[in-house]
Amino acid sequence: MRLRCGDQGFDVQVQDGRDGTEVRVSGRSFRLDVDPVGPGVFVVREGGRARTLHLVKDGAVLHVSWDGVAYTLTEEREGARSARRHDKGALEAPMPGRVAAVRVAAGQRVRKGEELLVVEAMKMENALRAPGDGVVRAVHVSPGDAVVPGRPLVEIE
Repeated sequence: MRLRCGDQGFDVQVQDGRDGTEVRVSGRSFRLDVDPVGPGVFVVREGGRARTLHLVKDGAVLHVSWDGVAYTLTEEREGARSARRHDKGALEAPMPGRVAAVRVAAGQRVRKGEELLVVEAMKMENALRAPGDGVVRAVHVSPGDAVVPGRPLVEIE
């Protein structure tokens, strides 16, 4: 399958075997042990290291939380049209959740990597950070608001 995360595309193959699960991502191979521990929650072991993976599937979209970082992966299907996207400066929720904190206001200057807001999803807090330097054009959410992927939360110009 082909997955897209932001502007990057990845060819992904997953094969279960006696020795665990082999995952190939764009030609790079990983041997993992994957154990489900609850709905959408897995413990992934590689070598002696164990980490928790949270996964929510919504149609062709996978919302993943891995090592405290949220990712939105979209399955690319042959012949599928790209969905309408908000402008490049709009930050969207990585997965369904609730706004825990808003750290910026309209008109505020921000630097790349600066924490703009925090979204709580699947009992984890996910900091959304500025993708680049700019000025906050608009903030569309307040603490306590429910959010879903695809909805612009903060716009930066």
